[in-house]
Amino acid sequence: MLRFSEEVLLLALDEKTGRLHPLPERALEFALAGAVLAELAAAKRITTDATKLTVQDFSSTGDAVLDEALKCLPQAEPTMTLQKALARIALHADKLKPLLYADLVKKGILQQQDKKFLWALRERRYPTLDDREEREARARIRDIVLNPAAVPGPQDVVLIGLMDACDLDGFIFTPEELEKSAERIKQICGMNAIVAALAKAIGEMQQAILDVTAYSGM
Repeated sequence: MLRFSEEVLLLALDEKTGRLHPLPERALEFALAGAVLAELAAAKRITTDATKLTVQDFSSTGDAVLDEALKCLPQAEPTMTLQKALARIALHADKLKPLLYADLVKKGILQQQDKKFLWALRERRYPTLDDREEREARARIRDIVLNPAAVPGPQDVVLIGLMDACDLDGFIFTPEELEKSAERIKQICGMNAIVAALAKAIGEMQQAILDVTAYSGM
């Protein structure tokens, strides 16, 4: 089974071009930060409530992605707001992405393609080599959201919550499906207190970014 952050990254990738889908400002960074925090919570390294996060253990987990995320959180301040923890990890998402891409390449899911000009790297893409994991994730999410009788597992709740908070759902559902399933998605997101808190914090931070962008353009 893929980790939360790997599934988020796969959903954000265009499987043919290997480029990331166009997303709102910092959406993928916040989604990855939320996914990694959910993984740290599952590993019992952090605890969270609706507003605060506390790091229980800063020692190495043996997992490069989780260790990189822990480095983003100040040891001098083990308890902080959820927004601050998300922002600190999202700010360093460019250190997490190469690790996640490398793991997906190693697993045979993606392939790395480098476009060069005069020996200088111009662009790096990650087209899908084996799309079974991505298709399975998409099909699983669609079945859970569109089938009211379906019972989502813990990983499904995390993925759907992050998908909704960061506008990845537009690449999985049609506008009509999203309109009909809005209450169902909200219900699923509320099944896990950590996911609900992360989704709320991400939404507030994205709205703040939009407000600043709109104000600067006036």
